[in-house]
Amino acid sequence: MNLIVICIDSLRKDHLGCFSNPWIMTPNFDRFYENSIVFENFKMNGIPTIPFRRGMMLGRKIFPFKDTVHIPGVSKILGWQPLSHDEVTFQEILNKAGYVTGMITDVWHYFWPAYNFHRGFDSWQFIRGHEADPYMTGESFIDPDQFVNQDLEGTKVKAFLEQYIRNFGNRSSEEDYFSPRVFRTAERWLEKNARYYENFYLYIDCFDPHEPWDPPREYRELYDPGYRGKEIIFPMNGYNEYLTQEEIRHIRALYAGKVTMVDRWFGHFMEKFHIMGLDKDTAVLLLSDHGVGLGEHGIFKKTPAVLYPELLEVPMMLMMPKGSREKRPVKGFVQEYDIAPTLLKLLGIEIPESMNGIDLWPLIKGEVTSQREYVVGGFHTHAYLRDQRYHYFRSLKEGEEEPQLFDLEKDPGMERNIAKKDTQLVRIMEERLLEELDGWRLPEMIGKSVAQLPYEPLGKRRSQT
Repeated sequence: MNLIVICIDSLRKDHLGCFSNPWIMTPNFDRFYENSIVFENFKMNGIPTIPFRRGMMLGRKIFPFKDTVHIPGVSKILGWQPLSHDEVTFQEILNKAGYVTGMITDVWHYFWPAYNFHRGFDSWQFIRGHEADPYMTGESFIDPDQFVNQDLEGTKVKAFLEQYIRNFGNRSSEEDYFSPRVFRTAERWLEKNARYYENFYLYIDCFDPHEPWDPPREYRELYDPGYRGKEIIFPMNGYNEYLTQEEIRHIRALYAGKVTMVDRWFGHFMEKFHIMGLDKDTAVLLLSDHGVGLGEHGIFKKTPAVLYPELLEVPMMLMMPKGSREKRPVKGFVQEYDIAPTLLKLLGIEIPESMNGIDLWPLIKGEVTSQREYVVGGFHTHAYLRDQRYHYFRSLKEGEEEPQLFDLEKDPGMERNIAKKDTQLVRIMEERLLEELDGWRLPEMIGKSVAQLPYEPLGKRRSQT
């Protein structure tokens, strides 16, 4: 059996038609859903981008962040670090088992110095230029001020935008955007490899619909026609009280437009997949690493304190080859470090002792209804614990914030904190969390997020005299 894993960054479950969204067009994700095993309670252990992918590739828990390595000048987020040389990755195991392995991605964090995430892949294709990837230098002919309001002036976000604009300066059509380039490159990889080698593993990691949210005009007009205000494609992380209701509506339309564009090019890739007949002998796993705040709870994008549904509710679906398709919904809790051992079991490859994720096949086949009572995860300075009824999270900085507790049955949107009303339940959830932390505490030095750093232009420019 062959394998394709597709990770789509920042894809919220509630923005897909197959999960009951009534206004965003996602026909290709919806079609994939109809033919897949759907993991209804997939929750992240390591958040965000790099901690998640470490857990997925290594098949082990990343949070609590006991093995944190601080690399000066790189990232200050706990768990955001390279793969160490003594860790064995999922792709290395498949490579040794005779699989030809390929990686196609525009996630620029993979290729930071010494990060090693391409280790174990026979080929890797890095599509440059997303977000603040240091791809291009020099003059840009697009004014960044059209995307910046007063709240972003003087922050590093403006430097991010300037870099992004330099990177995409030669865009002329939709196919020049990032998600089309990722999926078209993946199609070409299939054409060259899928019928040439006996066994293959293709890993596709698409950074869209991650911000900046700048889909082509037709996608913007699809969800907010006639808007004439400023295009705020990269709002500040956290509370954004400066935005008007019109701007908030438009930002949500921009994100929705990117979701629909990603859906279109994912569908283009899956059409090639079916035309080549790969559905007969290839399993495809589709998932996301986290969601993103769009003003719910007053917060935009990602911060450690946003351990709400908009960040934690993301899709995970597995389409099996024809003739062996399980289609039952899986209701038990699943986390990203379960993926590697589960896929190894599917492929008949021994699971190494270094992996502590769960083999999910008893859950998938309906032999058991649950393999864990609750799940736990962390985002830098904050941690959450969830069981089938309650969701609990708090800051790991002593005394910094009040704990948050929500009754998911009565309040699925997590709008009413009941921590003060049910102190006994808080104690129970806290005891579970402390057991999972296993004595780990935050390091003494915790810096500010990159977005909060002061604006620094790239180099000193020549005078125009």
